[in-house]
Amino acid sequence: MFAPLLFASATMGSSDIAVCPGEGDRYGDFKCNHDSTHRVCAQLVDQGGKPLAWGEKGDFWEITGQKAFQWPERIIEAPNPGDSWCICMWATASLIERVGCDNVHLRCDATDVEYVFASYRDGGQDLSAAQMCLRKKCHAEVAASRQRRSAKRRLQPADL
Repeated sequence: MFAPLLFASATMGSSDIAVCPGEGDRYGDFKCNHDSTHRVCAQLVDQGGKPLAWGEKGDFWEITGQKAFQWPERIIEAPNPGDSWCICMWATASLIERVGCDNVHLRCDATDVEYVFASYRDGGQDLSAAQMCLRKKCHAEVAASRQRRSAKRRLQPADL
């Protein structure tokens, strides 16, 4: 009786992440914690709306083959003007594999780190590269996620 409740709780991710500045209104609250894949907040443009380079291979849209669908105007304009967007976990891992962790622009406070660590694959992509990069770049968020997971493990069905 209690196992489904514990499983659902562990897979829901974190609700206390920050707003991803620039994310559209598809989720209402501009956070990267609603669907099963768009859990990483990545900075895609500079303050002027110009696509950021992710190493020598180009910008996000060039590397992912989405240049024809580039959307910087949606990122910098209302209702949530900024420089970032909620991107897929599989795209994050793939990008890191292609350009290296040091060349990706992640917003740790607006990324659902707990959910990414609870996931192993997304869209057929192994997420270990994304998880290793989050460990490297997002120290505070990884530590907070570990504390939440540890607290959940300590909960016993009698406590619920």
